[in-house]
Amino acid sequence: MTTTSEHYQLAQQYLPGGVSATARANRAIGHPLYVSRGDGPFVYDLEGREYVDMCLSHGASLLGHNHPAVVAGVQKALEMGVICSYETVYHTQLAQRVTELIPCAEMVRYAGSGTETVMHGLRLTRAATGREKIIKFEGHFHGYADALNLSVSPPLDAAGPERAPFPYPESAGIPFNVRENIVIVPFNDPMALEAAFAAHGDEAAVLLMEPINYDQGCILPKPGFVQLCRELCDQYGVILFFDEVLTAFRVAPGGAQEYLGITPDLCVLGKAFGGGTPISALTGRRWVMEHLRPLGDSEMSGTYLAHPTTVLGALGALGEYSKPGFYEKLDAVGEHFYSGFQSLIDQHSVPLRLQYAGPRFGMYFGVTEEVTNYRQAAAKRKDMEFAFIDGCYRRGVYFAVSPHHGFSAVHTEAEMDRVLGAIDGALGEVKGKFDD
Repeated sequence: MTTTSEHYQLAQQYLPGGVSATARANRAIGHPLYVSRGDGPFVYDLEGREYVDMCLSHGASLLGHNHPAVVAGVQKALEMGVICSYETVYHTQLAQRVTELIPCAEMVRYAGSGTETVMHGLRLTRAATGREKIIKFEGHFHGYADALNLSVSPPLDAAGPERAPFPYPESAGIPFNVRENIVIVPFNDPMALEAAFAAHGDEAAVLLMEPINYDQGCILPKPGFVQLCRELCDQYGVILFFDEVLTAFRVAPGGAQEYLGITPDLCVLGKAFGGGTPISALTGRRWVMEHLRPLGDSEMSGTYLAHPTTVLGALGALGEYSKPGFYEKLDAVGEHFYSGFQSLIDQHSVPLRLQYAGPRFGMYFGVTEEVTNYRQAAAKRKDMEFAFIDGCYRRGVYFAVSPHHGFSAVHTEAEMDRVLGAIDGALGEVKGKFDD
């Protein structure tokens, strides 16, 4: 049997950092989690150790791992032959189901990752409006395309003024000139947003946003803020574009737009959309979507877009989300877990702000006040967070080094009690190590 340590040494010879994606490196435990299998709420490492999974494919596995409905869909697709780059009746069935669930959805086009779907969506907004500028919130993540991978987690000394942040590139190799077409605005600041529209609204194609900012933990919009976004977009002829890669199907069958009661013009669905299979969707109002070729002039195509295995996997997942009581059960498990977690925070007197919406949550070590924007989130103590994650890992609970964490529809109160037991021990260690 190959051990995790042995495989990590081998993997580093062939994979940069020993991983196939940056987010899979786990600095808190000192190595990636190499998984041998996953089932329900659990993942198993190379030595066969079981962990209650609180990463869940960074949010994609809302049904847990190996869910029968998703597996059955994938198996059905395989029985058709391993085919791609063809349309099937299931592509239409899935699109029809999306339009029944998502408030803004009148037409649908599929892709693979959220990054590529948002990239295509951005081009579509420019084609539909004839404008080029992007208005984006500081701390919101919209994938890795050069035009959008800006000011997600900027160092505060390079982020610019609080009310008018600088566009900060999140990776080496991003061309300098992409900054000319993007306007960065602090989240939950109505005055700053109104000022940005007054200065740039007439040349902006799109206001792109996470309706719930899970990519900074879990930052909910203040009352009235998303309504203001809708009103300003209507006033200036700007497309309101929700990035629902993380929020889709998580807080309601219709995503954050149903949960918040505000309908955008365009949105991206991802992660939970495929139940763990790699599919996303661009969907929105017909007048926007009809600018896509072959009807319009905006290109969105690719050989592997909407592979039948992912389409049928997504149909299986949406069937589960639509069952009576699905979200009520999630909420009940969440109430049990979050109240228990908060009690442990209070018991150990660890400075830690817990924020959540549905089955996804953020932890801000070293912060005690409500977090409403990126700059507050950036004040969290990563050293405390890493110690906590390592403490939970040693107790059989896996957290990724990520702003957001969560549980699935197959996590029961019994699994969450195991998680709370690990949290109890880990918080005790954090208190002992960092107590001033």
